Amino acid sequence: MEGMGLVAQLHRSTICPMCRDRFKDPVLLDCDHSYCRACITGFWARDGARVLSCPQCHRVFEKKNLRTHVKLAVEVKIAQNLSAKTAQDPLTPKCRRGRRGCLPVSVIPERKDIGKICSC
Repeated sequence: MEGMGLVAQLHRSTICPMCRDRFKDPVLLDCDHSYCRACITGFWARDGARVLSCPQCHRVFEKKNLRTHVKLAVEVKIAQNLSAKTAQDPLTPKCRRGRRGCLPVSVIPERKDIGKICSC
């Protein structure tokens, strides 16, 4: 199920480390860490804006330089579309031999006489 692993990896990569939700208006800091624009500006506002630093690596920045992370915004949109698609059309297990009319893999017992269960 390599495809499901890739989908799960995509979903994990679209989560903001501060709010633990999907990125909303993702921005990229100079240290290459990403946050929601509201999360990082809120973090800096709570700190009184004395020191602008990355919450992950603690790198200090001289000026506020928030670059819109377009690639990540696209990945978030893809992840949202995949979530909606899989909610509408859940993945069903396929026959081990890849033909129609066979029992799904989840109901085929691990036996040597698989030909008796799957007629393909």
